[in-house]
Amino acid sequence: MYNNSMMRHPMHLHGHDFRLINAKGEYSPLKNVVDIMPMETDTIEFAANQDGDWFFHCHILYHMMAGMGRVFSYENSKPNPELPNRKLAWKSFMKDNRMISSMAMLDLNSNKIHTETMTMFGPRWVNLNEFHSNWDFSHFDGNFKAGRFLGKFQWALPYAGFRIQNNHEIMGRQMAESMDMDYHGRKTWFGQQKASKTKGAVIVGMQYVLPMLITADASIDQNGKVLLEFQREDIPISRRLRGNFLVNSDGEFSTGLRYIVQKWVSISGNYDNEMGWGAGITLMY
Repeated sequence: MYNNSMMRHPMHLHGHDFRLINAKGEYSPLKNVVDIMPMETDTIEFAANQDGDWFFHCHILYHMMAGMGRVFSYENSKPNPELPNRKLAWKSFMKDNRMISSMAMLDLNSNKIHTETMTMFGPRWVNLNEFHSNWDFSHFDGNFKAGRFLGKFQWALPYAGFRIQNNHEIMGRQMAESMDMDYHGRKTWFGQQKASKTKGAVIVGMQYVLPMLITADASIDQNGKVLLEFQREDIPISRRLRGNFLVNSDGEFSTGLRYIVQKWVSISGNYDNEMGWGAGITLMY
């Protein structure tokens, strides 16, 4: 079993004890729960000598409800009288247990404010919100997205939403247009003006998780402005130190480090090519 996420997963197999294969050889531990660390690979073995159906799942409830579970079935087993129709029972179980889970992050630094929220509605529907700004709110942008994960591994997320912006590029463009003048702002990777025509715009796009858990995000707004973004958060440098970076087609770049003080609080530092260097604290929920 390979844990390719940045979360730990205590995996539990019902009805069996299994041996965790490791460097101890014949003295490998016997368990019925193994806590798989991020990016870790574990091998287990067990005697398949039972009868019926047995659940194998993550012991973190919202992980299990999001789909981290499988049923081991033995061939030629007697039907379970409590489950005359297993497929119908599973659909009913999922329908009655559509859990809502959420997270939030607030990054307060000397050069900027950055906040993110995510809310999952069941295993696939999600709302993602992001906003960052300087302290006088003269330069800010935010994205508000809703979408549905696709596929078995949920690497792809098509979405629709809304983007707001307020920066010097937009103000310069609007002033030039009001005076019937050409505006020559900075160009994007695609040769478009960096500033969209409006401060607020409807967007549609797609997120896709690339190798190394880098998220690629491509979107287009109602004015035809394209934005391509690559980012990675929570890069494990040490047990308590995490890194992150972001780069997009508007020529924006940021990178940072967080030192985890305790579960909810980190000390953070960052560099943003538009807002400079900064340091502060990060609050997690």
